[in-house]
Amino acid sequence: MDMRRVLMFGVVSLFLTDMLFAGQNGVSLKTKSFVQKVVVDKSGHRKVVLKEAKKVIPGDIVVYKNSIINHTNKKVKDMVLDNVIPKHTVYVDQSAKCQKDCEILFSVDGGKSYDKPQKLMVKEGNRVRKALPSDYTNVKWILTSSLEPNSVTDVSFKTKLQ
Repeated sequence: MDMRRVLMFGVVSLFLTDMLFAGQNGVSLKTKSFVQKVVVDKSGHRKVVLKEAKKVIPGDIVVYKNSIINHTNKKVKDMVLDNVIPKHTVYVDQSAKCQKDCEILFSVDGGKSYDKPQKLMVKEGNRVRKALPSDYTNVKWILTSSLEPNSVTDVSFKTKLQ
């Protein structure tokens, strides 16, 4: 294995979170990263498990889980979270999830604009084509319901390390 391609996970996580909680005091974000592995149990059954991502190697699927925590005694609304797709990774199609009601949008231009996947286009030379998940640079969650007092909600997505 080419050791230059092994990344310590702390380096990757520096590119991860660009949080946009416009003026939301009492709200925090906790981000955890996991490597998705397939293991065979004692009875021979294969199952997918998540292990803390301490280091990742090319081909690994990395799961990013963001917990949005409301520490206040009031409902919090109008919450938006924007994650940069880390360098040297590719977004795994349809992997963005939201525990509460939310709209999930993507960017192909470094977060300058966002839209639904079916509307995203990229320019390639003199032609324009539909964007592929590998073109995504950011994923954004817009929570469409309030976060209850003293509660937590999770959003997540997966990438594959190149």
